[in-house]
Amino acid sequence: MMKQISQILVLCAAILLSLVASSDEDGERCGMYIAISSTSTVDDTKWGLYAGKDFDKNAPLGHPDIAVNIINLQGNSHQADESDENHESGVLVAQTVEFLEQFIWVPIPSGGQFEMEEGRTVTAIPGAGVLGGFNPKLTNADWNHSSAFFRPAVGEQREVNHPGRGAFTPFFNVALRTKDEIQAGREIFLDYGDNWEEDAKEEDLTTDDYKKLDATVDKMATFFEKYKEELDEKAKTDIYDFLIRDVMGAAAGSAKGRKIVDILPAFPESLTKVKDSGGSLAYSQPKSVRSLQWLESHGRCIDNIRPGGSTIPNAGRGAFATRKIKEGSLVSPVPLVHLPAKSIVNMHELGLSEEESEEGPVYFRLSDEVQGQQLFLNYCYGHPQSSMIFFPSGSVSSLINHSKEPNSKMVWSSHPAHQRHWYDLEPKELLSEDALHLGLLMEIVAIREIYQGEELTIDYGDDWSEAWDAHVKQWEQKVASGEISKDWPVRALDLNEEYRGKFFKNPEELTEEPYPSNVMLKCFMQVSGATSTEKIDGKPVREWADPPNGVFDSDNLEDCVVSDYELLENSGVPDSVFMPYNYTVSLVKENQVSTIKNVPQRAFVFVDKPGTGDHFVKNPFRHYIAVPDDVFPQGPWRDLA
Repeated sequence: MMKQISQILVLCAAILLSLVASSDEDGERCGMYIAISSTSTVDDTKWGLYAGKDFDKNAPLGHPDIAVNIINLQGNSHQADESDENHESGVLVAQTVEFLEQFIWVPIPSGGQFEMEEGRTVTAIPGAGVLGGFNPKLTNADWNHSSAFFRPAVGEQREVNHPGRGAFTPFFNVALRTKDEIQAGREIFLDYGDNWEEDAKEEDLTTDDYKKLDATVDKMATFFEKYKEELDEKAKTDIYDFLIRDVMGAAAGSAKGRKIVDILPAFPESLTKVKDSGGSLAYSQPKSVRSLQWLESHGRCIDNIRPGGSTIPNAGRGAFATRKIKEGSLVSPVPLVHLPAKSIVNMHELGLSEEESEEGPVYFRLSDEVQGQQLFLNYCYGHPQSSMIFFPSGSVSSLINHSKEPNSKMVWSSHPAHQRHWYDLEPKELLSEDALHLGLLMEIVAIREIYQGEELTIDYGDDWSEAWDAHVKQWEQKVASGEISKDWPVRALDLNEEYRGKFFKNPEELTEEPYPSNVMLKCFMQVSGATSTEKIDGKPVREWADPPNGVFDSDNLEDCVVSDYELLENSGVPDSVFMPYNYTVSLVKENQVSTIKNVPQRAFVFVDKPGTGDHFVKNPFRHYIAVPDDVFPQGPWRDLA
């Protein structure tokens, strides 16, 4: 018996060395919650997203949301020569911008990176864009770039001018996908990019270490289950201690070995708990997984609403109930990004500095004269007596439109994480070190029963209504006088809808009938390493390859020219919305031209040329959404006469 155990120990040791040495019904159940993140600390409270049900790998996660591009945020807020008289306000603006930049993205996930020829664009994405947690080793979700680029033209009025043009963002259907299977109760973590992740220390366990440790745990659990009748408790304990202390230490090194010992359970009978919790990494951070009962008690459901084409004229998109919502019940939780300096939305004439930052050219405003306001303002909450605005980061809640007969209203949350004592702070105090987190939680609640599929509305306030009515009247006068046209140029969004059922043109066809001058044709160029034996103009031809998991990456979006195409008898994509064509294209990259074959219809996308999107229209409607006067706190926030 002892000889058999000895042989087993040797076998287990070999396995460990090889694995560790190298570096209700779904329609009714809430699918996603917000609750306090496992990354929160006493001084820095953070909201997190949690799965309310199981998700498969590479599956849609939550409902798609909008994205709002902010143009030259730093430049419009920065003066080259700060005078003494406005130095204090300049500091407040700079601090506000710095705080906001913690919650915004580069425009790539939303397909908005072609907005400008020069300058810098950043993107505010409510919902997951603000609430998705950051833990590089626990990252289990990522943006689905395909979803944003191939967004359906819902809520659009093709080639028709209307007063809503430029008043709502053209970027929507910004969606998440899972990178791994996600169990109900698990927190959602996104990859924020290399700039966010500190250099890993040599003694830290890597993601690869955790994966190998999981495989080792499975081996050990199988072993102890197999020999449970033959080993007494002392033998089990001795073997387990030998494996995790001596063998692990030799295989992983003393520093990593100690970390592994700290992670693993004290007794071999508990090894199955490691797997049940989602692996050794999740097991080492238990707060990243919550029970559904805990989420129901301590969290708020965020998938009661979904996006869709609004039923309200000229409103674009709207939010619709995914299930029946009782009177007084929660429609959507809305954590607020508090911004004490409303002037950050003002746009000015900009100058270009001689110096460059790591992110490119540095712009600064040349004067205090306001030449316009960012579209971002239209999605913020505010109050006429306050210098503050608030960016709502609830999922899909930014699509809830205005009505004078609404079915919902704003209220402050009763959640214990809502910082009610902030009502008594001066706006500038809300940028002090202990307030640099999302401490304010608004909630949208139903003021009557709302039926599944019904569009959600709130009252934006009298000031907003009066401003909108004045804007519509002015717009109608300009149309009547001929100053502006009733027609509207075709946009990339329109063409993408149209060309799902049409072939893309080669140069000869474009000579006869060119694409509109305000759009560009791009291709997702995921190219295989293999080259074809065929040559065109003496140059080798490469084959197009499907991207991993079928999801395109915006980093592979290139300029391309169609040289030939063929109709496929069998596209291999059942019931596809795309035409079954394959193309040969010339890929233009870094002044080099190469030929790619077998590029499918779904790899092409139109984008608007820089500066031609709807929100670049002259004199668009701009106004914040008003927090009701009986809801907005009395006190220092009301700092305007």
